Amino acid sequence: MDYDAVVQHLGEFGLYQRRLVIMLSLITIPAGLHTGAMTFIAAIPEHHCRVPQMTSAGFNMTRPEALNLSIPLEVVDGMRGFSRCKRYDVADQFGWLNRSTSTCEVDGWEYDQSQYHSSIVTQYDLVCDRAWLREMAQSIFMAGVGMGGIIFGLMSDRVGRHVTLMTCLLLQLTFGVAAAFSPNLGTFAALRFMVGAVSNGAFYSGFVLGIESLGPSKRTTFGMAMCLLPAVGYLILGLMAYYIRDWWLLQLALSLPTLPLLMFRWFISESPRWLLVAKKSDKARKAIERIANVNGVDFSPETFEKLNGCTKVRNDDGETPPSDRSRKYSIVDLVRTSQMRKITLAMNVAWLISVCVYYSLILGTSQLVGDHYVNFVLGACVEIVAIFVAWVVMTKWGRKRPFIAFMFVAGVSCLAAASVPRDLGVLATTLAMGGRFGISIGFCTLTVYAAEVFPTVIRNIGVGQASMVSRIGGVVSPFIGLLSTVWRPLPLLVYGVLCCVAGMAVTVLPETHGMSLPNTPEDMERIARNLSTPSPPKCPDETEHVVPISKSRSAATTIYEMVSSV
Repeated sequence: MDYDAVVQHLGEFGLYQRRLVIMLSLITIPAGLHTGAMTFIAAIPEHHCRVPQMTSAGFNMTRPEALNLSIPLEVVDGMRGFSRCKRYDVADQFGWLNRSTSTCEVDGWEYDQSQYHSSIVTQYDLVCDRAWLREMAQSIFMAGVGMGGIIFGLMSDRVGRHVTLMTCLLLQLTFGVAAAFSPNLGTFAALRFMVGAVSNGAFYSGFVLGIESLGPSKRTTFGMAMCLLPAVGYLILGLMAYYIRDWWLLQLALSLPTLPLLMFRWFISESPRWLLVAKKSDKARKAIERIANVNGVDFSPETFEKLNGCTKVRNDDGETPPSDRSRKYSIVDLVRTSQMRKITLAMNVAWLISVCVYYSLILGTSQLVGDHYVNFVLGACVEIVAIFVAWVVMTKWGRKRPFIAFMFVAGVSCLAAASVPRDLGVLATTLAMGGRFGISIGFCTLTVYAAEVFPTVIRNIGVGQASMVSRIGGVVSPFIGLLSTVWRPLPLLVYGVLCCVAGMAVTVLPETHGMSLPNTPEDMERIARNLSTPSPPKCPDETEHVVPISKSRSAATTIYEMVSSV
C-alpha cells in the first residue's frame, strides 16, 4: 500500500494531524533549551587573580589600591585593563615590594558576580590555561548530539519512531536533572553528552514521524513549526537565565519542561508509513483506523483492502514479485547508488557547515557589544522572524533555491562584520544578527530538505548520519571562536567562506517541493532521470487493480505506468 493514498482518504491535515503537529513541535522546546544552555551555564564573568590580604604584610590600603598593587595592567580584548591570568608577587618575607609576576593557581581567581552568580567556569576555574576545558565541555555536548543522531536514527528505523521518541524524552529528563547535581566537571560533561544524544534523537524521531504522517502540501508547515519552537526555546532560555543566575538551578529549570511531554505517549500513534514499509500490516491498519476515528473519517476494513489492492502487481506467471522493501536496509544504502551517493555527500557538507556556523553565532552572542541577555533574546527574536520568512519562501520557491540564497546572505553578512572596526560595535552586532538571520533560514530549510530527499526505508538513517557528521561542525565551532586570539576578525571570515561553500554544495540536488516522498533508493534514481514519483494510487472501482507485468520490467516502472493511466 502507498500511504499517500491513505492520506488522501484521511485528509492531509485533519484533527489528528493538527494535534500531532502541535505535540511534536512542543518536544523541540527542551531541545532549544539544552542546546543554548552553555551560553549561560558556562558564562565567563570578569575575573582576575585573588588579591592577598595586604594587612598581613604591614600594609593598610583600600581594595582598589590593593588591585593596583597586586594585578598588572595589560591589553584585554583591545582595551587596557587588569590582567585576568597574572598577578604580582606583592611582597617578600621582609615586606619589600616584588614586581615579578606569577599565575593565579596559588590563590585562585576572583569573579565578578554582578551578572552571573555562578557558572561552571567559576565553580571549576575554567579560565586562563584551563579555558579550553570550557570549550571542550561544549564540544562534548555536540559530540553527543552527533552520536545520538546515528544511534537513535538506526533505532527509529528498526523499532519505530514512536518508541524511540518516548525513550529519548524519558532519558532527556533523567540526564538533564542529573547534570544539575554533578559533583565534578567530568560527570557534568558526561551527562551533557547523554543529554545531547537523546535530545537529538527525540527531535529527529519526532520530525520524521510528523513528515511521514502528513501529506505533501503540509510538510513545509510542519517543518517550519519544528524549526520555530527551538527558537522559542532560546527565547525562553534567555528569560529564564535573566532571573536564574546560578548555573545548577538554571540546568534544573530547563530540564523539567520535558516532564509533561511524557504524556504524549497516549496521544501519538506510530507512523503508519513506517509500519507499512516494515511489513506490519495489522499494526498499520490499527494506527490508520485510530487516525480515521479522530478525524471523523470512515475507514472500514473494506476500504483498507481496497487501497491495499491498488498497488498489487503480478508477473507473467501470476505471482507477486518480491518487493525491495522486504529486505533490510542499512547505512550502506546511502552510498549504494549514484544518486544516493550524491545526496549523502552534498547533505553531509551542507549540514556540517550549517551546524558549525549556526551554533557559533548562537554561542558568540556573549562576545557582541551590549548586554548579554538582551543580545541573546534579540538573536532568538531574529531567528523566529527568519523562520516565518523561510516558511513563506519555501512555500513559494521550494527548498533548494532559498537555501542557496540565504546561505550566501549569511556568508556576506559574516564577511562584512569581520571588516568592521572595533569602535563600530553596534554595526558589527547588526551584521552578526544578519548572519544569524541568513543561517537560521538556511538551517531550517535544510532540515525539511533532508527529510524529503532521503527515501522512507533509510530516511532516519540518512537524516541521522547527516546529523552525526554535522556535529563535527558543532564540535569544532567553540574552538573556531578561539581564533580571535590570533586575529580578531578571523572567526567571522571563516564563517563567511563556509556559508558560501554550503550554498554551492546543494546545487547538485533535486528539488523536493510538492513531490511524493520517495520510498526506496530506486525512487530517487528515477527522480534523477527526470521522472516524477508515482502519484498516490486511486482505485477507479471496488475491484482489485491487478496488472500482469513482464519479468524483464521492474514492478516500480509498471506501477508508475499503471497509475499514470488511471
